Parts: sequence; structure tokens; C-alpha cells
Amino acid sequence: MIFEKPDVLYFLFLLIIPILIHLFQLRKYKTTKFSNVALLEKIKLQSRKSSTIKKWLVLMTRLMGLVFLILAFSKPYIPNTESALKDTEVAIYVDNSFSMELPGNQVSLLEEIKQNLWNQLGEQQQFSLFTNTNSWKHITKRDIKNDFFNIEYAPGSLEFQAILLKAESMYKSQETSKSLFIITDALNFEDTPNLKTTETIDLNFILKEPKSLENFYISSAKLEEGNSNSILRVEVKSSLSTDKDITVSLYDGLNLIAKARATFKDKLTSNVSFELGDTDFKKGRLVLETDGMSYDNTLFFSLNQNDPIQIIALSSKEKEKSSFLSSIYKSDRFDLNVSTITNFDYSKISNTDLIILNEIENFSPILKTNLEEFYRNGGTLVIIPSENASKTTYSNFVMRQAIYVNSNSNKRDITTISYNHPLFASVFSENIQNFDYPSTFKSLEINPSLSPILKYSNGSSFLAERDRLYVFASSLDTRFSNFINSPLVVPVFYNIALQSKSNPLLYSTVGDAETVTVKTTLSQDEILQLVSSEQQVIPKQTKLGNTVQINTQYQPEIAGHYELKQKDSTLLNLSFNYNREESNLQPLDFGTQNLVKFNTIQEAFNSYTEARKILELWKWMLIFALGFFLLELLILRFLN
Repeated sequence: MIFEKPDVLYFLFLLIIPILIHLFQLRKYKTTKFSNVALLEKIKLQSRKSSTIKKWLVLMTRLMGLVFLILAFSKPYIPNTESALKDTEVAIYVDNSFSMELPGNQVSLLEEIKQNLWNQLGEQQQFSLFTNTNSWKHITKRDIKNDFFNIEYAPGSLEFQAILLKAESMYKSQETSKSLFIITDALNFEDTPNLKTTETIDLNFILKEPKSLENFYISSAKLEEGNSNSILRVEVKSSLSTDKDITVSLYDGLNLIAKARATFKDKLTSNVSFELGDTDFKKGRLVLETDGMSYDNTLFFSLNQNDPIQIIALSSKEKEKSSFLSSIYKSDRFDLNVSTITNFDYSKISNTDLIILNEIENFSPILKTNLEEFYRNGGTLVIIPSENASKTTYSNFVMRQAIYVNSNSNKRDITTISYNHPLFASVFSENIQNFDYPSTFKSLEINPSLSPILKYSNGSSFLAERDRLYVFASSLDTRFSNFINSPLVVPVFYNIALQSKSNPLLYSTVGDAETVTVKTTLSQDEILQLVSSEQQVIPKQTKLGNTVQINTQYQPEIAGHYELKQKDSTLLNLSFNYNREESNLQPLDFGTQNLVKFNTIQEAFNSYTEARKILELWKWMLIFALGFFLLELLILRFLN
């Protein structure tokens, strides 16, 4: 038992006053003699005994009444737990990730949580509240009413340790009793194996289980270029094995283009395809007609009309050595300009994506300067050495290190292909063992600091790459190499050209560090903006000569269609979608973690209230005091 006002107990010393009064109250008796006093002596003795008992009873009841009265004013109480003796601070985390849109008893989990939590909070109770996107410190219901009921779904959820750190930043004092309520569906926590709690925070998990985990979503979409048209291949997934059929609709803006059925047949994945034809699809959408979470029922994508890839093939003099390039780059996707260094127009470099240096023997200072500036501004270079080239021919060119370190006049076979390199990512379905590999009869040794793509049998590089610089070890003249007659020549040069121009992706994921390169000239203070129907944002951007690199890691934050604008001109149409990881619906495995878990908000708050309840005894003390004083009156009145 603990006293709120222990100083009042000093008044217990005053109890000595009634004790002294009872002990030292002296009465003098006068003796009167009668003829026969035997009976009177007996009556006198009995009367004295009764009087003494009555006095002691009055003394005891009076003392007990005073004792309980003093105890009542000292306000004694008994706490249920040690934390009940401290000032309390409450922090509440409400998980508003996309999975909280799954159905609860009558409404979605998030709406159910908002209703129940609001009913449990006291009108004057102070608390701190935070979600995955917002936070409010030291507030009451009155302060947050409008914001509270406007809490919306957001992509992703906080990691467990991030929740603890966020909560700790919201508490005012280190001396208070701290409680944290984590209200979540426990789906898709990123740090499941490492649930580490802190001794300074009373942690309470409130687990809201959805009525159903069934959810269909568009996982991905890929564009395949056919001979006559493009095909959009769409992957639709289900969180549970099912035999349902789901309708997938293809839109261009608001116009419905086509529909298809995704059939699962007790599987988790279904694939559908759409032929795109001649439709532009600057604002394409794929839409599922289903319940569950809504964010993953729509996938935004954009198709931009790609300009031809500009390629310049430079040589020392007019030769037929570039004829194989004309054969490779003959489609409408490429614009090849073959020229010699003597009559080359340097102004064309600024609009070029790829420059192939085909057996150039000598570099003039102006040519070298222009090529190095082209490379620094994001251009792609291919170096094919001439038959008379030495290791010093390309020294101090583009790279700080020498490109070639030695020469070799022996025949060497090209025997190794780096199948994982982007140039061969979609060329071979499997690693080939029996392949008619090409060979060279005169070559240079490429600096080992460049990453090999094709290698000789001794491990040195025939073709190597580093930061958009592709280097061959040998002339491709048929006198020194049969490479241009091998099946490798087409995928190598074709894919080098494709990768020299950064084409926008079909769509990007919000939060991923994607880089989009666009050719445009910006004035000194001019910037590019991403504009949608709802907002306009400024992405991170880097100016490189006549190109601008856009990094979309931090902006935009909302999925949808965006136009990359330079003033009033639209440079590109871009689409962004939220990460689909939230759709996996993986429940958190608590395992052997010693955590306090509740199924309802009411149950958790009742436990919190019970743990901090204080049994106040002053009322009982006052009742006992009044009881003893009443008993004293009864003794005085009725006891003779």
C-alpha cells in the first residue's frame, strides 16, 4: 500500500491525546454509609466494572475512527503493476500499407481499425500516432479528428526496427512508462527473423487478420517486337490457388481496346497476350476486374515512338571494310552514316548515339577532342584497331589508362563467350559447346581492366567493354580475322547499337533508381518536369552536353502516367507503377518470439488500462472511520 500524502500520517501522534484523557481522567467518590450496605456494595462493584468496559470500548472505537480518518486523508492506494506508478506515454502505429485494403468483418481492415481505435481513445487522452507515411506527436482526439479519418493506403510498410525507432523519437521523457501499440495485418514484414524488442517500451501487437487472403494482381508486362506488330505479354497472379477466370482489359487512355481471360486452373499464375497493332499507347492501361486490393489491379505503361539510332562509322580512307556494317544496320531502326575522317562533318557528333572507329590509324587533335567530349556526354564508342596499330596508337584516348598493352602476331582462336553479358542476354537459349568459333592472325592485347565479352583460348580478351567503350583486339579485315563471317558479328554490333540509345522502359517502378536519357538542350537555369493529371514534380536530373539523364528514384511518388516536359513541349511519355511485393501476402512468422499479441484493439486497451489501474483505498478508510464513530455513539447510547 502506497500513500499519496504520507505527511498526513504524522497526525497519528495526536492519538495520544484521547489516550491520556481516558487514562488520567480522575473522579472522586463520596462514601455514604447505610444500615445495610451489602446489596449496595454489590451494585457499586458491578457498576464500576461496566463503566470501565464501556470506557475502554469508547476509547478503542474513537481511536480506530481517528486512525482511519487520518488514513483517508493520506489517500492510500495499491497499484496493479510498477508501471502504474509512472507517468505514461502512448504511441500507436497504424499499418496503412496496401494489404490493409483486404476485407475485415464488414469493411476493409484499415477502415475497421480507424473505427475501433477511435472508440477506444479517451476524449482527453494524449497519445502519439504514426503510419507508414505520416506522424502526429502528443495529440488528443480533438486535434487529429480530420486527419485521422483521412488516413489512406500507402505503398510498403515500415520495418519492425524502424517502427521502434520512430516510436522512441515520439516520447517526451526517459522517465515515463512507455507503451507502443502496433496495429497491423502482419503481412510482408521485411525483417521477419529479427524481431528485437526493447526493455524500455511496453510492446503490444494487435494482429488484424483479413477475412480472406484471395487477391488477383497484374505482376508484370513485357513488350515483344514481332515481324509485323508488337505483342504485349501480361503475367497475372493469384495469392491463392484457384480455378477462377479473371478478365483483363487493355485501355489506351479512356478507350477500351481489347479484353482477355486469365485462366488459372488451380495454379497461381496465368499469362495473357495482346497484339498492339498501330495504337500509340502513350497512356496505356491494363485493368483487372476483381476485388481484393485495388492498387495492383491496374498497370500503367507507355509506348514512345522511337527515333532511329544515329550511327557514324569513321575510317581513315574509303574502303569496303564498312560494308558489313551496312548489312547489319539496314533496318529502319538505324540511321548509319559512313564517312572518312578527311571529309567528316564534326557537327553531326552532337546528334549521334554510336560512333564506330573502324581502323583509324591517326587521330587529329580536333577529332580526338570531339570524340572524347562525345564519350563524356554519354555517347558509345567502338574501337576496331587498324592492321598497323600499335599499343601507343590509342594511348591517352578516352581512358586514363592505355587501351592496349601489347601486340601479338600469332593465330589465336576465340573460344569463350560471356553469356551473361547484356550483348548476349537474349541471343542464346543455352550455353553452346560445339560452336564454330572465329580466330585472328594478328592482334593486340587489351588492357585487363576492361570487362571481357569474347575471349581467346588463353583467357585474354578479343572484345572487351567498359562504360560504353567497346574495344576489339584485332582488325576485322578478312586478312587478319574471320570474325565478320561468324554468326557472332550480327548480335554483337546489333546489340551494341541498341544499347547505345537509352529507350524508356515500358514502365518503371515507383522508388526504383531508373535512369532515362533524353536528348535536348537546356538553358542555364532550365529544368525538366514530370507532369501528370494530379501533380507535377521535378525529378533528379543531370545535364551531359546535349543530353539530360533523369533519375526517378525519389520522384514521382504516385503511380500513373507522366509527361516529361521541357516548358510546354513533351519529350517523353513515362509510366510508373507501385512495387508488387505487397501483393505476395506473406504472413509474419512470430515463431518463438516472446511478444504480447492481441486480436482486437479493445482487448489490447483493456489490458493496458488494467495494468495501470490503481486501487484507491481512501473511500474505504473513510467508511471505516464513519463506522467506528457510529459504533462509538451506539456504545455511549445503549451500553450501560
